[in-house]
Order: sequence, then C-alpha cells, then structure tokens
Amino acid sequence: SLKRLRQLCQQNGLLLIFDEVQCGIGRTGKLFAHEWAGVTPDIMAVAKGIGGGFPLGACLATDEAAVGMTAGVHGTTFGGNPLAMAVGNAVLDVVLEDGFLEDVQRKALLLKQGLAGVADEFPDIIEDIRGTGLMLGLKCAAPNTKVNMALRDQHLLAVPAGDNVLRLLPPLTVTDAEIHEALDRIRAGARGLADAIAAAAAK
Repeated sequence: SLKRLRQLCQQNGLLLIFDEVQCGIGRTGKLFAHEWAGVTPDIMAVAKGIGGGFPLGACLATDEAAVGMTAGVHGTTFGGNPLAMAVGNAVLDVVLEDGFLEDVQRKALLLKQGLAGVADEFPDIIEDIRGTGLMLGLKCAAPNTKVNMALRDQHLLAVPAGDNVLRLLPPLTVTDAEIHEALDRIRAGARGLADAIAAAAAK
C-alpha cells in the first residue's frame, strides 16, 4: 500500500515521488489522487490537467526535498512561461471552486454505476469497471480492440490500454446529460458487438 511505501521511505531516508501527471488536478475527484490514500509524497510531477489542454507541467516538492534545487541547478527551456502560468491559475480557480470536486465525485458515481449496469447486461463484452473518479477503465471480456471499434461505431471515443481494458476519461466538466448519452452509446455498442459475436457463433 502507499502508506507502507511512505513508511519504508521514512525509515530508510528515501524520497517518495508520485506521478500525478494523468491522475492529478481533480481527475479522481480529489485535487490529487494520493489524497485518497492519506499519503503525501516528497516530490510530485503534475501536468496535463493543470493546463486544461494547454501545455503545462510542474514539479512540486516539500521544503525538505527541495533543498538541493537552488537557483540555476534545475534549468528549463520554457519554464515560467507567463501564458502557461496564467492558464494554470485559471484552471486552479475552477477546480478549487467550492463544490467542484464534490461534483466530479457525484458525476463519477453516476457514470460508474451506469457502466456497471451495462456490464451486468453484457457480461460477455464488459467484465468489470475499474478506476476512481472520472478516470475509469472497462475491463473487457471481448477483445478491447473490438469493443473499441463497437464504441467508435456509436461515435464514442475510448482509449485501449493494457490488460484488455478501454480507458474512459471524460472532461471534469461533463454534464449529467452527456454521461447518460455516453452510457446509451456504450450500451448500444455492447449490444451490437454481442449480436455480432452470437451471429458468428451460429454459423
């Protein structure tokens, strides 16, 4: 567990470094994903979400871990770009607004419960729902490439990942109506693929 990892780092004088590039800035329903575990890293990488679509990344560190990062030691080509900093501030203004992250959690539950219903309806297509917040994965029973094509036929884009999974990463600002529409398309795609598999088996 992350708590055990934190303990081992403390005991051995090691730095605990987290990569929150994809899962940070509200993606899981907390500002940072590690908050769910109640563990704080010494150094953390953030990007993607912090820029809201604009290229931006940051390396965050505790005072103790940052002792060696004095002026001139860590150089960057585009570091401190004023436009990027303004974008990052604007993103944080939205994400840290009262109720925003709670709403992400609410919408994530709506989506996850809906996906679980589709998996129950089509167990030969979708085996399980993985993930937290609006960073979800469909563990596929059928080949994920075929499930992906079935969803694409319904004009819904997903991303194949390892272990026969399809990743779903809707924007944090997704609406309830858009979630319901996505669920309808996923259900239609699963139904179409299930029918195609059954027809092929009957030949």
